Amino acid sequence: MPHCYKQLRQRFILSELKRQKKITVKSIASTLGVTERTIRRDIHILEKAGIIRIHYGGAELLSEKEASPYKENKLYLHTNMDINVFNLTPPVPKKSGRVFILGSFNTDLVYRLQHFPESGETTRALYSCCLPGGKGSNQAVAACMASARTHFAAKVGEDDFAHKARKFLGNVGLEALTLFTQPDVPTGSAVVMVSEEAGDNAIVINPGANQTIGPDEVIACYDAISESDVFLTQMENNPDATAMALKFAHTCGITTIFNPAPWREDVLELLPWATIVTPNLTEAESFTGSPIRTEQEIRSAAETIHRLGPQIVIITLGSKGCWLFDGEQHRAFPAFPAVNIDTAGAGDAFNGALAAQLASGKNITTALIYASAFASLAVEREGASNMPEHSAVLERLNPMMN
Repeated sequence: MPHCYKQLRQRFILSELKRQKKITVKSIASTLGVTERTIRRDIHILEKAGIIRIHYGGAELLSEKEASPYKENKLYLHTNMDINVFNLTPPVPKKSGRVFILGSFNTDLVYRLQHFPESGETTRALYSCCLPGGKGSNQAVAACMASARTHFAAKVGEDDFAHKARKFLGNVGLEALTLFTQPDVPTGSAVVMVSEEAGDNAIVINPGANQTIGPDEVIACYDAISESDVFLTQMENNPDATAMALKFAHTCGITTIFNPAPWREDVLELLPWATIVTPNLTEAESFTGSPIRTEQEIRSAAETIHRLGPQIVIITLGSKGCWLFDGEQHRAFPAFPAVNIDTAGAGDAFNGALAAQLASGKNITTALIYASAFASLAVEREGASNMPEHSAVLERLNPMMN
């Protein structure tokens, strides 16, 4: 692992010690996907710097009074790591507009229906098609269209759907594409049902190769992740790999956006590593374990989720907009009026556009307004990956600017 990774590993160890006070070599090695021997070397370096105390199987953070940044009355100059003992947060670089997205690619089989079928009912589709999809892929396309320098990493099989994935992703404007392959597993796929009556969608996913991303592949992305301004991920990949990448991005000091979809219990462990978490209403209900219907219930849900670890909670509310809670203030953002054609990619459009705006240096309010306008244009198009252009979003925003 290059020298910069050593620094990032050690910052990660310090951030964990700052959060938990104690760590074990085994847990850190597992999280970062390196050997226990590597982590032992790291903590010995940190001990030499007078920052931590080693104990059997791990280490603990010294108190400020115990820490010894001086050696023989001279500031100890650490030769292996550029770190300030009393400021564990790396300096914030100027925004370059880079977004790294670790996510899924699925082939979507889309069926437009008059209404969702009841149990046991066979219903005839009004229209059907085969389209590129997957939450990660959709979000990457959205980030591209919102003018971000986007790097997308995913995994596919070696089947016809994989060939279509390469062709599609090679032509959407990504700055970089990392597409791993798994020969014995099919490319991910999904059945998307869109109801004319409900103006909503229901989706069934077969994750396929998306679930086979492993530690070595995440480590291969470390360099690109560390150079990005915003890291965005979801839950359609192997959860262990997702956790590893999210924690590494957090350690790099960049903004991390965690879209906890589809919901699973694993998301609870990842929230402390998210700068921003973006559940929809259904996912927010999974966090709280109770229905959310009123504004007060939305407030309460946002506060509950915030206590689980993220700095900012954004609950997306579909046609009602979104709700922001930053730990101090609540704010509702109304949705832009839209003629719903296909809502399947609305959340992905929102997340990708939000990441793009934050990567360019916009504040959270400006980024949310832009993302809402972007999503309102996305639902007026057929296909979850059919995202609007940046110029169209600016046009929709224009009345607000005048």
